[in-house]
Amino acid sequence: MMFMVGIERPRSEKEAWGLIVPVFDKFGYGCFSAFDSESSILSHAQMAILSAAEEFIQDGHLFTALDEGFRNYREEYPDYHDWIAVDVPVERLKRLQKRINITLPETLLARVDAYVGFHREFKDRSDFLAKAADKYISEEKTP
Repeated sequence: MMFMVGIERPRSEKEAWGLIVPVFDKFGYGCFSAFDSESSILSHAQMAILSAAEEFIQDGHLFTALDEGFRNYREEYPDYHDWIAVDVPVERLKRLQKRINITLPETLLARVDAYVGFHREFKDRSDFLAKAADKYISEEKTP
């Protein structure tokens, strides 16, 4: 799905680049990011869109409601002078679970099971592994 992304250029060396994806605003979701280099625009835009779309879909909205993501927002967002179109496969975020087969050392699996058994915020081993992966990916610094 295509999304228009507004880019805010830094005014000084001490400021960061910024971006906004306006289609989420009309539904009450903010979709924006800040980063240090122009070369990071695309990766930050894609990650911001995927994060916002994931929350959007988890809250029960249909991803087809985002079809307006690819239109001209210049008049509504005059502070953003530069705009790019970004293609992000949000359709893959549907609510369906997918079973996978992974291999882990027995000792690690035992530790995971013990941790999940003690920490009741996780429904099961899969829930823990999914949340751990999501946390690790979310904290990653994009080059």
